[in-house]
Amino acid sequence: MNEDLILDIMSCCPATEISKFRLLNKACNKRSYEFHFINHHLHKTNSVLGYFIQDHKKHRRPGFVVFGGAEEEAPEKPRISLEFLPSGGVKIEACDAHHGILLCVDDKFKGGRRIPDYIVCKPTTKQYRIIPNPKTRYFTIAIGLMVIQSNPFRYKIVRNLNCEVFDSDTYAWKRLNDLELPSGEFLGRSEKPESSYGFLHWLTGKNNVIQFCMQTETWSFFPLPEDVMSDGSSLDLVSYEGKLAVLCSNSNSRGGYDLWVLDNSSGKSWANVKDVQVTDIEDKYAKPLWFLSNDVILVAGFARLGLYNTNSNKFQYLQKTTQECLPYYLPRDVCFPFYSNFESICLNEDQITLEDQRQNQR
Repeated sequence: MNEDLILDIMSCCPATEISKFRLLNKACNKRSYEFHFINHHLHKTNSVLGYFIQDHKKHRRPGFVVFGGAEEEAPEKPRISLEFLPSGGVKIEACDAHHGILLCVDDKFKGGRRIPDYIVCKPTTKQYRIIPNPKTRYFTIAIGLMVIQSNPFRYKIVRNLNCEVFDSDTYAWKRLNDLELPSGEFLGRSEKPESSYGFLHWLTGKNNVIQFCMQTETWSFFPLPEDVMSDGSSLDLVSYEGKLAVLCSNSNSRGGYDLWVLDNSSGKSWANVKDVQVTDIEDKYAKPLWFLSNDVILVAGFARLGLYNTNSNKFQYLQKTTQECLPYYLPRDVCFPFYSNFESICLNEDQITLEDQRQNQR
């Protein structure tokens, strides 16, 4: 079948179904991660692509910046926000960027005790559900969320260091063995996980990767490639073409970065993707945040967001922010990528019951 025809069919499919088509053809797989295809897919499937940005200094709901899709074309539609949530002081703790699902926490104090609400939501459909609290007395450094399957809808949430896992199927938290870090190793509180292969990944302080398997609910460790750790470069985990990757600053080029991609989940095969270089960015504050595609990168500068095209080496600012709407400095831990359609999911209990009844009638 012609590649263009396959891509045209893929562009009409929900994002959750595209992964199946990517297995059919290697060339189509790569082209489906290009920004041209992603932008085409956004418009054909009534989807939206953007970023939630959280201001730690101001106790208010995170703001949303849209890059493309349904909301950009139809500004008369209700803007995507978290205003529909039951409380005003929510903080985003985790997200599944490719399914448009967020985990938010609303800290409340009752009788001098902190009693948070854990809220799973889909902002495009304004659906939310308050889930049971984990054991908040347990020490937690990082938290991650992943949608396991879309039909029926299922997700898991993992908290570490004292590890607990929430499964939407059982609607309960389960205590696992604590995450035991090697001597001298540590995990930063602001570190957000990257997902690939059904795993969540965190970068440690000594440049190892902590990996959590959502299927087996087990932990493992593996190192980054030696070449990226030899010169003291700054390192960040990112997702590239559905794979785990590490972006490292290039000491030989001002503002330049190199990208290393993990070929499989074993952590033993890293490849330097030499045709992806982030170079010649004039803004000295600019830093890559997220690969929107394999050829366009979201970059944060001083009070600005921009798109960097790796093919043309051109950088275009999207929006100059103001202190009233977004913080001047945009570190990775306050930015949450968001790619979502406007289809309802079985998130609330009554919707799950209704969906079960429909399945039984078929």
